[in-house]
Amino acid sequence: MTRPLRLLVVAGEVSGDQHAAALLDALRARAGEVEAFGVGGDRCRARGLRLVAHQKELAVIGLVEALSRIRFARRLIGDLAAAASREGVDGAVLTDSPDFNLPLARRLASAGIPAVFYVSPQVWAWRSGRAAELIRLGRRVLVLFRFEKGWYDVRGLGANVEWVGHPLVDEAEEEMARPHVPPEPGRRRVVLMPGSRDGEVRRLLPLLREAVARLSSAHPGLDVVLVKAASISGELLREAAGPDLDRWTVVSGPHLSLLAASDLLLVASGTATVEGVLAGIPMVVVYRVHPITYALGRLLVKVDHVAMANIVSDDGTGVRAVPELIQGDATPENVAAEAARFLEDPARAAEARRRLALGREALGPPGAAGRAATALLSALGRAEDGGMA
Repeated sequence: MTRPLRLLVVAGEVSGDQHAAALLDALRARAGEVEAFGVGGDRCRARGLRLVAHQKELAVIGLVEALSRIRFARRLIGDLAAAASREGVDGAVLTDSPDFNLPLARRLASAGIPAVFYVSPQVWAWRSGRAAELIRLGRRVLVLFRFEKGWYDVRGLGANVEWVGHPLVDEAEEEMARPHVPPEPGRRRVVLMPGSRDGEVRRLLPLLREAVARLSSAHPGLDVVLVKAASISGELLREAAGPDLDRWTVVSGPHLSLLAASDLLLVASGTATVEGVLAGIPMVVVYRVHPITYALGRLLVKVDHVAMANIVSDDGTGVRAVPELIQGDATPENVAAEAARFLEDPARAAEARRRLALGREALGPPGAAGRAATALLSALGRAEDGGMA
């Protein structure tokens, strides 16, 4: 009888938890029994991942913010590496979270435990020196975006890099098949997605609340819907939104069909903008971080666009599909003004949808989780029936 596939899985972000959960499903479909432990969220736990720590304990944003978690992270890295050796895992799946996963990969390499990186750090945007170490430490690097594979290839680092596509494409196909419920006649719907981390919501939801108040005064027939990430407590939403929360509709769970039937998305930069691409909804992207984090980022970041929606939708002209309001530009006045341009100018909204459709094609075909599972099993020397390759 073939023994189970034993894995250490680390998914330190909400999006990583989503991707790793789909990967665990795909692995079981191909390799049979899978025993996994590590770091993840509610989705991975529902797939049988034995949690050593919950992803919310690692989900901080920015260089300065991460300093508060250094001791915890170092201790957890040691615990995970020791457990991986003790339990005789076949390998590790390290999803996103490079500031945690690269040090962990070093410890695993010293112990002779192969690692596969699922979701490449954004080495093409900043700290590109990490790319060579990533390739050295990873048995395979699985990337979500086609342009990432090209970035590695032109630098001679792409031999073990594989583009598997974006797992959200599969979720989009399923969700978009559901009925879209449009706003009532004469009304417009604006959706708020302020992020999946506590710090993001504290910084961005008050900003979006004020922007919506300005927008509503000029567009009285406005329905506001707030998408609540599973990682965010109701208490935090109440603290950040105040009494306006009672006038909004709050939803959780699948929401792509909601986005597709809405007029506008006000969204934190991150994976949520990819959801906006899949739904084809005009959006205003906002982001704020600690001032020191932002100052350091300006020195290091080497891309023209911050939002992934604009990166994948770039047609070579450099024209953004949707506006980005970052740091000092992210004011209620600016957010409301950009939002109003979409609501008041149908041609502008249609052009945004056209450009976002280009980005949808760049995310790849359905089946990303399955392709990632096949690549992972190959990298670990396991055949898809659960035996050795």
